Amino acid sequence: MAIQPSAKDHRKEFLRRLTAVLAGIIAIITLTSPSGIIAAADDSDVGNSDASTVTYNDFIPEERDLSDCISAIPKPGCGSDAKGGWRQMLVLGLVVTGLGFIGWRVVSGGRKNLARSAPQAADE
Repeated sequence: MAIQPSAKDHRKEFLRRLTAVLAGIIAIITLTSPSGIIAAADDSDVGNSDASTVTYNDFIPEERDLSDCISAIPKPGCGSDAKGGWRQMLVLGLVVTGLGFIGWRVVSGGRKNLARSAPQAADE
């Protein structure tokens, strides 16, 4: 009598094959990437570029010395109004929510383990 594979075995086999296919696709994309071709291109006209360089940065003030603004604690007046905003607050909210979730899981896991070990300690 042959042993019938279970649904769990089918799922494991499917995930194994899916992982192998995805790894193969990623390997093909990586190996055929044009970045190696671009890096190996002829660099004879490096100094003769007609492209204009953008020198304006919204986050670096033009009226202050740059060394005053680049530090761990920049002086007042450095930067711009473009810093911060709702996107930065959204990231802060996500980080705080994530840390709260992790703390909740640690505390609930500890309480669950404490509840499991309490009857064993009473029997001793």
